[in-house]
This record gives sequence, C-alpha cells and structure tokens, in this order.
Amino acid sequence: MEIEKLLKDNPSFHVWGDGRPANFGVSDKVVKYIISKLKPGFATLETGSGKSTFAFLMAGCKHISIAPDAGEGERIRQYCLANNLNADFSFIAESSAEVLPALMKTIPALDVVFIDGAHRYPYAEIDYHFTEQKLRVGGYMIVDDVHLPSVRNLFVFLKREKNWKLEAVIGKTAFFIKTGEEVLINDWQNQGINSFFLVYSDFKASVIKLIKTVLFMKNRD
Repeated sequence: MEIEKLLKDNPSFHVWGDGRPANFGVSDKVVKYIISKLKPGFATLETGSGKSTFAFLMAGCKHISIAPDAGEGERIRQYCLANNLNADFSFIAESSAEVLPALMKTIPALDVVFIDGAHRYPYAEIDYHFTEQKLRVGGYMIVDDVHLPSVRNLFVFLKREKNWKLEAVIGKTAFFIKTGEEVLINDWQNQGINSFFLVYSDFKASVIKLIKTVLFMKNRD
C-alpha cells in the first residue's frame, strides 16, 4: 500500500468517550517526515497509535505501540489486512507508565521513539525518561503536541540539553536527534535547563560575599 492511500483514506482508529469514531492522528506532513527517517529493521517504539503506526509498518520496522485501548490495535490490524499491509507489530494495550519500566529491561536498543500517548502531566516526561535510556546515539526522539503546557516542559528541556539537537518542528510535532549520552555531574548541575539557575546562584553568592566584605571593612573603621 502506498502512503498516499493511507493519507487519503484518513482512517479513524480512535474513539471518543461515548464510542463515536475519532481521529487523533498526526498530520500528513508528520507521517511523511517520520517515514523519511526510517529504515527496514529499525527498532521503533511509540506511545499511542494511529496513522503514525503505519509509517513504522510501511518502513519495515520492528515496531512496538503502547496504548490502553485494545480496540485501537485491532482496528489498525484490520486496516492492514484490508490493504495487504504487513501487520506484524507488537501492540501493548496498557498505560505506558505501567509498561515501560519493565519493558525497557528487555529491549537492547531503539532507533526511533515517538511520544504521543497520554498528554496529561507528567506522562510525556515518564515516556521520555524510560525510553531515552535505550535510544541509540543518532536516533530520533519525536514528541507530539508540544503546544500543550503539559508536554511543552519536555520540549523546552530537550532544546536546552547538550546531547539533543532539534532538527525540525512540523506543526505541533518536534523531531530531536540524540547526539550523545547524558553525562551527569553532581546530579543536576550540568543540565541545560538549570544553567540560568547556576549563573544566578554564583552571581548571588558573589554579591553577598562582596556586601559582607564591605560591611566588615566598615565595621573595622
């Protein structure tokens, strides 16, 4: 099946709370951009599922999708069967926060991670915390819906870290490349998100020291 057919069909794999069909999928541009970054045999994982899932399937990836609604996985498989598309992927119908801690112990490495599961705070950060440990250097961490305050925290964090490079933002989806492993120095002090605090703290300490020195000299006089 060609990607253009999927985009034209725009199938609904999600449902609203009352059971009505819904489509929470990413934009066509995002689907195409994801595919452009994939190679057959890549180990990939996404929290959530939808049209993005087909990007990984069409590229021949060894893919894992994690979403609590088992119906999503079944609807995706049925669409694959109806369109002669490979449906060989692992769908885990549970919360990513519950699954990832144990799952990451069984996966040697990941080439691409797509975070698009639960959007309430702090789920995006939980997804990142467990998956980035297995993402290879040079791999992609893709974060969807970065316009939401509960997700934007992660977006801002990654933009400031030295071992992540923001390659593109397409609509509401950010594509980061992992450029190196995280190096911990005194737990938090080398993280980019804390850099301003460090400068401010050093400046504050210098000012306080100067004031104490001036007061001491004045009292001696």
